[in-house]
Amino acid sequence: MRKALRRGRRVFRAPAAALLLGLSACQGTLFASSPCVPLADPVPLPASVPESSGVEPVHTRPGLYWTHNDSGWDPVLFAVTEAGEEVAQVEVTGARNRDWEDMARGPCGDGEECLYIADTGDNNLVRRDPAVYRVREPVPGEDREAAAERFPVVFPDGPRDVESLYLLPGERMFFVTKGRAGPVELYRYPGPLREDEPVMLERIQTLTTWAPFLPAMVTGAGSTPDGRLVAVRTYQSLTFYRPDEEGRLEELPGGRVSLTPLQETQGEAVAFLPGNRVVLTSEAGPGGQVGQMAFLRCSLDGERW
Repeated sequence: MRKALRRGRRVFRAPAAALLLGLSACQGTLFASSPCVPLADPVPLPASVPESSGVEPVHTRPGLYWTHNDSGWDPVLFAVTEAGEEVAQVEVTGARNRDWEDMARGPCGDGEECLYIADTGDNNLVRRDPAVYRVREPVPGEDREAAAERFPVVFPDGPRDVESLYLLPGERMFFVTKGRAGPVELYRYPGPLREDEPVMLERIQTLTTWAPFLPAMVTGAGSTPDGRLVAVRTYQSLTFYRPDEEGRLEELPGGRVSLTPLQETQGEAVAFLPGNRVVLTSEAGPGGQVGQMAFLRCSLDGERW
């Protein structure tokens, strides 16, 4: 298997102490009135994943997490520990990483779990080929390749930049636009998945009244396995929603969390974990700043997951 490309630039990895300097001291105060609190200091991600854009827990190995880089890198999944150590790489065959921006996991028939990779990033709003790749969830350390199925999607009103994908039960896929050139919108994939057939998505909700400022652009989403809750993150915040039967989102009272205390360089991904926890990842930045993974525990009006 090919090693993941470096995209022609040197990747710096600063010591964890440098990344976290002063963070522990201020977190308690800054998260004091928040429904979510950090479980520990964020950990640096490995140098092989400088641009983590999606994250999901490994179904068969608690304490391991799948992640991937975004545009221009090899189509590779990485399994990392809670300490941020890489333990496996899996090449996704039959796929191209044009701009992988998010990942979801869910049942896909016959008792199996699948990973769904959103190749839907479109910074310039020109793409004609956004798609979702589906792979049977690999076994870290055993599988070195995973064959992909491709599900092309079309946006009804022209190209959209989408960095957020989540699943509801029944393999129902939902997409949240970034809000780069207009309001943040929620789209639904209609009916069963159709491999290699371009499918027109349905816009079912507009979440903002105008295009947000950069810090409030949407960069990731996730859902609980039972579909009762959805989390949508931006560069600076995390918001919890309850979906209705059609998939439209209603914000939970008190369900918005500031992520600024984490001091993420570029916050990108979120996933639910058992025990009222969530995991977040962010990209690396200039000047030796590294990507990181953080864990929060949340209390939302008696909600349990």
